[in-house]
This record gives sequence, C-alpha cells and structure tokens, in this order.
Amino acid sequence: MTREIQKVAVIGAGTSGRGIARVLAAAGIDVLMVERDSTSLERALRGLREGMNRDIARWSLTESERDAILARVEGVAGSPRLHGVEAVFECATEDFKEKYALLQELDRRAPRQCPFFLNTSTLSITSLSEALSEARRPWLVGLHFLHPVSRISLVELVRGRDTGEEAEAFARRVARRLGKEVMEVAEYPGYVTSRLTLALINEAIHLVMEGVATRDSVDQAMKLRLGATHGPLALADEIGLDSVYRALVSLNGGLGLDQFRPAPLLRRMVNEGWHGEKSGRGFYRYDETGRRLDEGSDLTEPPLERVIGAGPSRKDGEES
Repeated sequence: MTREIQKVAVIGAGTSGRGIARVLAAAGIDVLMVERDSTSLERALRGLREGMNRDIARWSLTESERDAILARVEGVAGSPRLHGVEAVFECATEDFKEKYALLQELDRRAPRQCPFFLNTSTLSITSLSEALSEARRPWLVGLHFLHPVSRISLVELVRGRDTGEEAEAFARRVARRLGKEVMEVAEYPGYVTSRLTLALINEAIHLVMEGVATRDSVDQAMKLRLGATHGPLALADEIGLDSVYRALVSLNGGLGLDQFRPAPLLRRMVNEGWHGEKSGRGFYRYDETGRRLDEGSDLTEPPLERVIGAGPSRKDGEES
C-alpha cells in the first residue's frame, strides 16, 4: 500500500473519534464517522461542527475550512458498510470487552488487508488482536492520538505481537499526511503520554479534594509552570471525566500503582453525571456548544461546588 488513501472509517465518534475524523477530512480524506445509533450520531455531528465553530471564534479556523471538512464527513448510525474503505480507525470506549466484540464485527465487514488502527491508551494491542482472523492480525496497529487531536502534533505508534512491517509503514505514512510526528512506544499500559497526563490529572483532583488549593489555582499553577493552554482539570473536562475515570481504573488494574487509583472526588462527579464539557458540567460549567460559562452565580450543586472551590469568577468565555 503505497498510494494515498481516499476513504476511511472512524468507528466511535466521541471526543477522540470526532477529532480524528476532523484531521482526516482536513487532509482531504473522505470519512465515514460511525456511531451506534442515530441519537449518538446526531450529537457527534453537532459536536464536530460546534467544536470547529469555537475554533473559528478563536481565529484558528475559517468557515470555508470548516465547510470543506464537514463535506468530507459522512455520518453513519449502526453497523456500517465498509466496502471501499482503505483503513479503519477504532475509537470506541476504553473497555476491553466492548472493543473485542467490535473488532470481531469489523473483521467480518472490512475489506481484506484493510489496516485497523486502534486509538487506545491503556489496553493491550496483542490481546485485542485475538478478536481478529489470523490474516487480519498483521494489519492491526496501535495509533494513539492525543487530545485535542487537531492541535497536538504527536501520535504514539504501538506494535502488537503480530503487527506487520507493511502495516506499520502504512500507519507512519498516514500520520505524516495528517501532520503528526510519530513516536513509537512499547506495548505497555498507558504508554508515555497517558501515564504522565492521567497521573497529573488524578493528583490535581486530589489537591482540590484535600483543600490544598481551589480548582482555578491548580489549573493556573500548571499553566504557568508548564506553559500549557489548559490546566489539568480543564483538560480532564475536555477529555471527559468518565473517560478519565475508566482510563485510571484500567491503568490501576494493569500496573497496580497507587497514583492511578481514581480520586474519590472524580468517582463522585462521574456518578452524579458530571462528565465535563460534553455533559455541561464537570470542574467547570459549559453551555450546549461546549463554551465555558461564568460561574459567579447560579451554582447548581452547592455540596460539590464547595469541594471544588471555584474561586473568583471570570468573564464569560475566559480561559482558565
């Protein structure tokens, strides 16, 4: 496979799936963006557009670029027809059983020698490859995109036990076409970036929970220290607190290290439906487009608000 690909499928249109679909379409590739049902698909397509609208407001994207990207993305609900697809990007929930079952189905539907790229950060590529036929296993590669996909230029490439040289070379070519720098890492829970990021987020949540500092102070400290655009708590909201929780549980189970045991505050927030930007409430509050809201008033959940400690209010839309 040396020619440029023209059409791919992205399976799972959550935060990461939408980001991957966006960068693929921006590179001139036609994308089937697949969700399990029409309600989820409608929400994903709306989220894709609204995310780009926010970038237009920041002057980092034009309306014509947004429209060109959307024109290349076709939403599909349910089991997709994969005829003509030249690569499959699997971006479903970070759950081993769910991914395993999904890979079995995709293996039956996808064309022969169609590479499968798994966007997982905590699960074993080799173990998941057992869901595939022997002929497909050499075409399975871990390709972990970092959030936010449109702005982070790094991707982690992970070889499973049976990953073939041709599939790896294909993955590298695709990543370069998307403007990404490839870093090959060993197949080990969390790889590099997820282990570092999740440990930082979990510790930041502990600091707030223990009353060491407020949410705003923790985020501001890390922004000033690391020169980042997001503090760890704002980043957790953007990733999705439920996704952060599942990833921590997986890492804690796979590595047995205390720093990956989810903070009780995180568990409580997830249980109460505070999943971050996508639910309208996490460590910060958001409107239906995902824009940060001023929290100077209308505190909806006083007990958790007191724990989080919002600190001084900000102007509407101001970054933390």
